Amino acid sequence: MIERLVVLAEARYTRLILVGLLFLSLQTTIFNEMRPFGVSLQVMLLLAGSCGLAKGSQTGAVAGFIVGLLYDMVLTTPMGLCAAVFAVVGYLAGFVHTFVHESTWWSRMLASLGVSVIGMFMLPIAFTITGAEGVLTTEVFLVASVVAVFNAALSLPAEWLCNWAIRDEALVR
Repeated sequence: MIERLVVLAEARYTRLILVGLLFLSLQTTIFNEMRPFGVSLQVMLLLAGSCGLAKGSQTGAVAGFIVGLLYDMVLTTPMGLCAAVFAVVGYLAGFVHTFVHESTWWSRMLASLGVSVIGMFMLPIAFTITGAEGVLTTEVFLVASVVAVFNAALSLPAEWLCNWAIRDEALVR
């Protein structure tokens, strides 16, 4: 019985859920209050994109979906909306990064910046499709640019954390 719990605790998506809960607590406390230029920074989007950068498009999509579901648990939006958007962001981060021959720190930051912009445009569009009113305004440009710069600045430490959280167990042993 204890061996099964240890195997479950060592699973890569269990570690991702724990890291996601840590980021969720930061999102709902510190980053909800700290608003540069009046914009709430999105560290959950950063986590989804960093998972894609760390492990590729397929793993990034699954990880983005998990991170998005965690975020959906505390939002009043329809369940699965952020999960779908974050899955696309995680997939795109891994997909865009495949075009780089030899990745450098600045190419990873640039990819994070790009997918953050895409994610911040996709969220209000998805909210509008599900019936929310007054979400898709010109303020989205300011929000997307502030969030993208912040996510690009923190993309390298977040990617290292994601690389640890969703590493392959077979390679460790």
